[in-house]
Amino acid sequence: MADVPVLSTLTLPPQLETADVLALRDQLAARIAAVLRPMKGRERADSEVALPEGLEPLDALPPHIELSWRRFDAAAQELQAFRARRADALANEAHTASDASEQSAANADADDRWRAFEQWNAGAAGLSDDGESPSPSGARWLYAQLFPAPEGLRFITRRPRAQWTAMVQRMSVLQGERAQAVIAGFGGARHMKQLAAAHARFGKAFGFTAVVQPAGGPSDGRPQWVTAREALRALLQRIEGHADPEIAGSEALVAFLLGPYVELVDDVARDRRRARPKKGEPAPALPSGASDMP
Repeated sequence: MADVPVLSTLTLPPQLETADVLALRDQLAARIAAVLRPMKGRERADSEVALPEGLEPLDALPPHIELSWRRFDAAAQELQAFRARRADALANEAHTASDASEQSAANADADDRWRAFEQWNAGAAGLSDDGESPSPSGARWLYAQLFPAPEGLRFITRRPRAQWTAMVQRMSVLQGERAQAVIAGFGGARHMKQLAAAHARFGKAFGFTAVVQPAGGPSDGRPQWVTAREALRALLQRIEGHADPEIAGSEALVAFLLGPYVELVDDVARDRRRARPKKGEPAPALPSGASDMP
């Protein structure tokens, strides 16, 4: 492809933001739709935009404007898609942060419930055999199943995966008929209920029984931003260059299409003026020969 010399370059406002470019794309799309004739078989609605004087509906945009518009529209869509992906990633990151807090709380809850259950089971197992039912031997059996020496309660200090595996094995024992009889006989139903709830919470928080979304996502949108800016710059130059007093309607078309950009530049300039700090009042001039020292 031959190199085309660029003799003049449009300078976009340095304060231009992504939201400005995306909003401008929507405004340009609306004006392009307004200036094109309705598709065959569709009548122009009464509510559609009345074109300014000197501008007649077109069957199609001039090719150099149409092609440049398509490139800008595609670049803007990619920029918008990136922003959507990044927003989704940030939301997931915030959700993951809350997940991390829930994991800490769920782990503490499970640890406390196992400690309480161990104390209850140890109390029942410590009873002497007095001939009454249920026999403490059943509680001692259950204690040996759940907290065998030298392991005891150490499983609650392990990494989450190891702790989960150890807890699943013990919960399986607790669901058995023999363990349920011991729990019912020694009044441990309340302990069992709270332990089961803490176990379910632990499994959900750490992703063992539910999916936990991973954090991370796109963070650098500079390539999309630069592409969209350059595509906008090229489009504006092609629209501006279309105006010619000897081409009927060309100047009206250019003014109509560039209207939103002109408004945007004015808005950016007003914002810049508002943000500029006001100069302080000038100090009064000293009389000739006077000193500014007290």
